[in-house]
Amino acid sequence: MDLRLNKRQLTKICPVNRSHKQKAQILLPLISAAIAGRNNDSLKNTILFTISRGMSKKSIYETILQSHLFLGFPAMIEAARLFSGITNSQFKRNQLPGPYDSKTVRTWNRDGMDKIRRLYGSSFDRLVLYINSFSPQILTWMINNGYGQVLSRTGVTFDIRELCVIATLTVTMYENQLRAHLRGALNIEVAIEDVEAVIDNCRFFCTKKNIQASRKILKEVAREINA
Repeated sequence: MDLRLNKRQLTKICPVNRSHKQKAQILLPLISAAIAGRNNDSLKNTILFTISRGMSKKSIYETILQSHLFLGFPAMIEAARLFSGITNSQFKRNQLPGPYDSKTVRTWNRDGMDKIRRLYGSSFDRLVLYINSFSPQILTWMINNGYGQVLSRTGVTFDIRELCVIATLTVTMYENQLRAHLRGALNIEVAIEDVEAVIDNCRFFCTKKNIQASRKILKEVAREINA
C-alpha cells in the first residue's frame, strides 16, 4: 500500500491522451478510494489533478456527496470541507432547509426504483425478499434515499457512480456489498476492463489482500452472469 499518491503517479494512472469519459472512469473512483482510505494528502492531490484533467468541480462534488452512503456523514463532511478549501467553493445559505414536498419524494422513489431494477436485474425480486426479511426500513431507504435522492442526481453518470461505489467497497471490503455492486456494474454494461482498472487503482489505499479479493469476486460474478 503506497500512501504517497502524487502527480507523477497520477499522470501514469491517467495520461493526458485519455478521453473525457475515460478520465472520469479513472479519477472519480480514485477520489472515492482516497476518501475511504482517509488519506487527505492523496485526496487533495487527486482532486487537484482531476481538475487539471478537465473534470468539472460539480462531478468531484457529486462524488464526495455520494460517499456518505457507504462511509457515513463524517467522511463526506471532511472531504467536502477539504474540497471547499481547495476550490474556494462557498455556499451562502444561512437558512435551514424546508421540508421536501410530496412530488420530490415521489420522484426519488421513481428514479430509485429505476436505478435499483437496472442494477440488480433478474435478482431484484430476491433482493426485495432478502432485505425485507430483516429490515423493510432499509429497503425503503435504499430505494428512496440511496438510489433516488443521491445516485440519481445529475453531474456524474450512473455507471461512473457505480465505479465509485466499487472503489469505496474495495478499500473497506464489505464483501457482500462489493459482490452486489460488481454484479450491478456488469448488469448495466460497464466493461469488465474498466472495473478491473478501478480495483487495481485502489492499491494506494488498501492492502494487496483487498485487491486480490476484489478481483476474485469480480471473476466469480462474471462467470455467474455468463453461465
